[in-house]
Amino acid sequence: MTAVTAPGWGQRLGALALLLLVVAGILYFVVGRGLIVSYRFYEERLEQQQVRLEQFERMAASREPIQQLIASIRQDRNITAQYLPQSAPPLAAADLQQRVKAVVEAVGGTLRSTQALPPVEEGNAVKVAVNVTVSGDTESLQKILYDLESQTPLLFVDNLDVSAREIRQRLPSGRLTDYTRVQLNIQFEVSGYLRKEGG
Repeated sequence: MTAVTAPGWGQRLGALALLLLVVAGILYFVVGRGLIVSYRFYEERLEQQQVRLEQFERMAASREPIQQLIASIRQDRNITAQYLPQSAPPLAAADLQQRVKAVVEAVGGTLRSTQALPPVEEGNAVKVAVNVTVSGDTESLQKILYDLESQTPLLFVDNLDVSAREIRQRLPSGRLTDYTRVQLNIQFEVSGYLRKEGG
């Protein structure tokens, strides 16, 4: 039978050094891995921030030419002519109603009604609109729309609603004609823009 001898101080110190070396290796691996992941995360964030900084610098560099362009547009008489010339929405609405009436009568249509709508602020302008009801034929409808949208200042036709019905006209003798004619009932909005003060 062999006798078991107790390990000496040298063996104990060797085992302790080996244990410390293994623990240090594990700590180095865990901490180093965490640092590498953290470094990569911050490196990607830094790249993203540099890209954003370059975008902002490009935007800042283009700001001055854009402001000069805006100033030249504001001073351009051709642009100013596209706005309604009146100073207040009620005056512009009344003028708009007169324009519509003149156009409708010039093409042979019948103006049934006009109604000013409340003004609406849109950016640096005020939209002034009039609701219109007209009766006429297809040719007069085409001419009305063309005449309104080709004017200066710019006018816009929206919410166009057209219904048609066939009618037979009465002769001076009181008898109805043998043919029918299509009559359109047309409803739409006409709008233009006023410049706001300082706009």
